[in-house]
Amino acid sequence: MTIRTALQEATTALERAGVENAAANAEWLMADVIGCSRPALPLHWAKPLELAQIQRWQSLLTGRTNRIPLQNILGTAQCCGLEFEVNRSVLVPRPETELLAEAAWAVAAVKESAVVLDVGTGSGCLAVAVAVHAKETIVHALDVSPAALNMARANAERHGVADRITFHEGDALRALPSVGLFDVIVSNPPYIPSLEIESLQVEVRDHDPRLALDGGADGLDFYRSLARHGLSRLQPDGRLLLEVGDGQAGAVVELITAQGGRVLEVLPDLNNIERIVVASADNS
Repeated sequence: MTIRTALQEATTALERAGVENAAANAEWLMADVIGCSRPALPLHWAKPLELAQIQRWQSLLTGRTNRIPLQNILGTAQCCGLEFEVNRSVLVPRPETELLAEAAWAVAAVKESAVVLDVGTGSGCLAVAVAVHAKETIVHALDVSPAALNMARANAERHGVADRITFHEGDALRALPSVGLFDVIVSNPPYIPSLEIESLQVEVRDHDPRLALDGGADGLDFYRSLARHGLSRLQPDGRLLLEVGDGQAGAVVELITAQGGRVLEVLPDLNNIERIVVASADNS
């Protein structure tokens, strides 16, 4: 079986299984099997797969047709030009979270020795990206899951910023780390209403950790907590940056203003959905 034939057959199988972007998924899997970059695949189309490669290819393809997320199969995900190790204990980084990371490090980079808190760090993608791109920044990262914190620590080591990130185990619904005031608090918290989780895409519903999805009855539990606990922990010129779900921006703005905060802007994602709420503690 040539690589081109295998890709064609896999694309058909993935489409039948309901996988979005089936051809691209097949290419990512094949690139992993033969050890090349995805753009380089056409150079190998005419080559036959070796026996060991066929066995690995069939294993990976079975996993994807069973709707295991591509990133979990490969064990890595890309975010902000960086590669992060992922597994079922953490949320796979989404493209919109890259916009949140960019906004956070843009604020941190203009401050001398900025102190940043990442709430609900998961894989550590936000904390690590900020530390990599704002090189004088000190970062604190909070998560309730010990397994997620282990993954985040590994990713901090992978990118050489572990010495500038302090990890805290704790529940953001109860309190934030007691380490003073922050120049930036950034979070992509759980924001799916509890009853909507069962209707999510299979890859998300069955393979992302529920802790990273469930935002309570209306999806706003963590925003209430961050407005209540987070605004008071900002420096006078500090910023609170929150990723929000589709249609949630207005409600999050109201929660922040009700706690005396001031919403500075609401940024859209690449689909022009209001996605990132930027606020300060001062509503004067």
